[in-house]
This record gives sequence, C-alpha cells and structure tokens, in this order.
Amino acid sequence: MYYSHSYWHSAEKRDSPMRKLALLLANLLIVANGCVISPRRTVGSTGGSGGGNSEFSISANPTSQIITAGGSATYTISISAVNGFTGTVSLSASSSDSNIIASFDNTTIIGGSGSAVLTVSTTAATPASNATITVTATDSSNNVSQNVAVTATIQAAASTAGAMSAAASVATQPGCVNTPAGSTAQRVSFPLSPAKGFTATFSVTSSSSTMDASLGFFALSSSKQPSLSSMINFSPAGIIQVRDGDSFIASAVPYAAGETLQFRLVENLPATTYSLFVTSPDAAEVPLATELQVPPDQRGTTTLGGWGLIVNAPEGATLAVCNLSLQ
Repeated sequence: MYYSHSYWHSAEKRDSPMRKLALLLANLLIVANGCVISPRRTVGSTGGSGGGNSEFSISANPTSQIITAGGSATYTISISAVNGFTGTVSLSASSSDSNIIASFDNTTIIGGSGSAVLTVSTTAATPASNATITVTATDSSNNVSQNVAVTATIQAAASTAGAMSAAASVATQPGCVNTPAGSTAQRVSFPLSPAKGFTATFSVTSSSSTMDASLGFFALSSSKQPSLSSMINFSPAGIIQVRDGDSFIASAVPYAAGETLQFRLVENLPATTYSLFVTSPDAAEVPLATELQVPPDQRGTTTLGGWGLIVNAPEGATLAVCNLSLQ
C-alpha cells in the first residue's frame, strides 16, 4: 500500500505529544532511581582509612596559661572524630613569639581520635608578653586541616631571696613566683624579720577558677623547721577563703581565671591577729575580713621566716604571686 508524504507528515504530528510524554516519564524514572549527591563534602579514602569522610574537630584544655619566664606550661590537645572518621591526623604548632618553644609528646593521632600534650617552654630571658600558639591538625591524605589557638601570658622571672632589697623596715620583691599544681610549697625568705607586726602587699593571678591553692607565711614549728602557715585559700568553688584560727572561712569575694587581685595584709604578731583587704580590677579596696586570729603555728612567734604558696589542683593550673612588699 502506498502512503503519500502528507500522510506520514500528519502521523508524525499525531505522535509528537506521545513522544514528549514518554521522554518526560523516562526522565522522572531516572531521577527517582538515581543517586542524589548531598551538600556534605565527601572525599575518597586511601587504604580504607577514614571511611569516605575526612571530618574531625580539635580542642585545647586549658586555652590560657600564665608562665613565669624560665618555666613552662602544658595544654592538652584533643582530636575527636566526626561522622565515623578513622584517619590519621598530624599535629604541629607555631608561636607568635620566637622566644617561646612549643613541642608535643606525640605528633600523630591514629584512628580518628586521641590527644597529645603541648608543652610551651620559656627561658629566663623570655620577655614579658602575651603569646599566641596556634596548633594545626592535618589529615594529609585528604588535604584537610583544623586549627585551635592557645595563649600564654609570660611574666618576668621571679627574683631570688638574695635579690630582695631591704631598707630600714621595708623589703620588696619585684617579679613573680609562679607555682604549678602538684609541686611542693614554694618559699621565699625574708632578708629581714618583722618584729612586732607588718603590712604586706602583693598581687595574685590564678590560671583557673577552680583552684585549690593556698598562700601565707613560714613560721618556725616545734621541730624548728619552718612550715607554711596558710592564710589565704583559693577554693575550688571560685571563692576566696581566709584563715581564722584553726579553720578557713569563706569570704564574699570571688576570683576568676586570669584575673589579678591586689592584696593588703596587716598582721599584729603580739596580738596574734591580722586583717586582710583585696582590690579587684577596676574596683575599690574592700575588706575580706578583719581582726582574724592568726594560725596556731604563728601564735607566740615574734618573727616569720618568709612567705610561700602551694597549689594542689587542678592539674595544669598555676598561681602567680607578684611584687610582694613588706613594711
């Protein structure tokens, strides 16, 4: 049978809507059964480590420390896996101060999570400054890195007892004594012994708001060996406590990490009493307590052998006592 050209042309017109509908249905089926790529970034893994994602977080604890020149401080750097990451992360550190050395006890975190100890070291010649240490964690197989920054406040090196100056009834100790948690009681001897009483002024900066630290004066014990007679306590509750005889009592004055408080302590040795005053930043001096009983080991003594401090906790915390003046 013969069909004219006009017949075929009209047939194509009749089929055209049907073809378009068929193509549309086919495209819908492809989309419904195909793969939809989510916005979350994925990367290929090598050797099966890391799953399909290079995702991890980095954190530091603490994020700030106070270091006396010549000393060091430690920070815990933690890597946490995200979305099942099991790859290997390398750690490196850089400092804004070339006089500071930053090092790790371990520079490789395997398995996607773990921690390392960052040690920030100074020398006696390191100048006072606020330094930033940037820690970089890198997954080199996927060219992914994360950063975290910690700070170190460098204070001038503490003077030795021999460097203290004495003029008439006045002794001053410039610089700071910085004591880390877990160390033995730090003692700084007086170049002279106050006879009837004295007024001491000094500043104190804690690196944590949950300290367990005490400072006071050394008195001769029954064994004739000086022992630390604590009078001020930085309590774990974030409150300053003061000694009244045999025990500590809480004051109404809080303290905070990195905050410097100025103290004035007036002690009357013959009367076995003392009063304590404090000045917070941008505030006027207020009494912590007055006419308190001195600790038992100071009763009956007419001289003191020096001042000192001890820090029990938390791990990695420090307490800095600076610029003590005795009159």
